[in-house]
Amino acid sequence: MIRKSLVAAVLASAVVFGASGAFAESNGGQGAVEAPKKEPAVIDGFRSATFGMSESEVKKAIKADFGVSDPTKASNDVERTTILAVAGKTLMPDTPPATISYILGASSAKLIQVNVVWGENGGADVRPVSATAKALVSYFLGKGSYAKDSVIVNQTLPNGSVLAFRGADAKGHMVVMNFFPIAEGKDAKAGAKADGDKAPQVTKAMLRLSYVASPGNPDVFHIDKGQF
Repeated sequence: MIRKSLVAAVLASAVVFGASGAFAESNGGQGAVEAPKKEPAVIDGFRSATFGMSESEVKKAIKADFGVSDPTKASNDVERTTILAVAGKTLMPDTPPATISYILGASSAKLIQVNVVWGENGGADVRPVSATAKALVSYFLGKGSYAKDSVIVNQTLPNGSVLAFRGADAKGHMVVMNFFPIAEGKDAKAGAKADGDKAPQVTKAMLRLSYVASPGNPDVFHIDKGQF
């Protein structure tokens, strides 16, 4: 059974299809930009866990990285994937604890994605979450050069969330970071109005960082065309 502290993180552990979710500010929502010319970026997983690992190998990586030998195990009944989750880990100084979810493919049972979520269960104080997002944007921009036209920085999306960063490497592996502002305990669209002309005050936020092996063709259950 999933512990209550992991419920929201597991719900946020669905496989990422392309870019979704969110955070906008530093480049004025310019959208697609070119990263500095550097060595090619490599996106192969998160810390010791690399794409293509089996469940036992992922557990060994979790043990090596976080000292946890028995991660919480759950499943996504729609996508038919398996999720191994570790909660309450402080990954950076002065940041809220994060939950890390490792997703194993429906048919391969191999690692296809890793999600790192700050502010599950209703969000965390927006200031440290926002600071974490900004620090990670700088980190990823300095990581290397990404595939042409794959880089997006701080783009506000129609649902009010922000695509803080997206970039793909030469193999098509992708990193996607989504920032979700939360106003008065509820998800709020950026610029939405409440109480006349008064905009809701954003006090909390959730940040989701995803490392995705194959965003265009994820290993999840699907019904083939013509089956029904």
